[in-house]
Amino acid sequence: MINAPRARRVLARVLVPSLPASILSCVLAMISAFTLASAADAQNAPVTLAVVNARIWTGNPQRPWADAIAVRGDRIAAVGSSAEIRKLAGASSQLIDAHGHMLVPGFNDAHVHIISAGRGLSSVKLRDASTPAEFIARIKAYAKTIPKGAWITDGDWDHTLWGGELPTRQWIDSVSPDNPVWVTRLDGHMSLANSAALAAAHVTKATPDVYGGLIVRDASGEPTGLLKDNAQGLVDDSLPDPPAEVADRAFDAAMHYLAERGVTSAQNMGTWYDLSIFERGILP
Repeated sequence: MINAPRARRVLARVLVPSLPASILSCVLAMISAFTLASAADAQNAPVTLAVVNARIWTGNPQRPWADAIAVRGDRIAAVGSSAEIRKLAGASSQLIDAHGHMLVPGFNDAHVHIISAGRGLSSVKLRDASTPAEFIARIKAYAKTIPKGAWITDGDWDHTLWGGELPTRQWIDSVSPDNPVWVTRLDGHMSLANSAALAAAHVTKATPDVYGGLIVRDASGEPTGLLKDNAQGLVDDSLPDPPAEVADRAFDAAMHYLAERGVTSAQNMGTWYDLSIFERGILP
């Protein structure tokens, strides 16, 4: 299971400050399932968030619809009429007029790759890089945002966008001197390593090809940095634990993505490696 307390903290941090002024149908994500309570039962302290003039589906067959809701911290304080909920809002409360748009409880995703998806979301974006120069520039810019020694992964580049020339380690060595680079083509069948990544994986001219894979080599037999199919395992198996800063960035990116789409709980279906980054204290 994902670290539930941390997930709730991240969701609370994401949802309340970032709610738009006009709420589109089904986009307000709630931390937990709707719990109905009357305004009279709410605590005396002002609520954090009040949404009025909405069409709220509660899931309660005795009262399936309401038009306003109040949230205090990460808990629903009250569901009722707009007039009742307005009374709970204080000067520091965020008050949103939904203009009749629909609000629903958050959704659960029972099968999602949270850690790997977050890593892709938070890493360098190469999917639409349309020239070699743009490909190189994006890696250079991203390398400046992470600690020295941290690996740059994912990317999802597509060499057909710039005419089909395959990238090599020489393209990116000079712009990533302090970070191993291991970026994958969008179909997953080949990845590009810079010289630092090849050195970390001990891939050299003497390294034999892997059954079901290929180490792409230049005319002198030196690896160009491209590894195809099963040969990618040579570098994959050498990936270290990410620094806490990078792992945290990936987790936050995934949680933001889920929250923005109304997914408020999820079960990670990643690898044991994904799950173990919590157990090993890489993420708190």
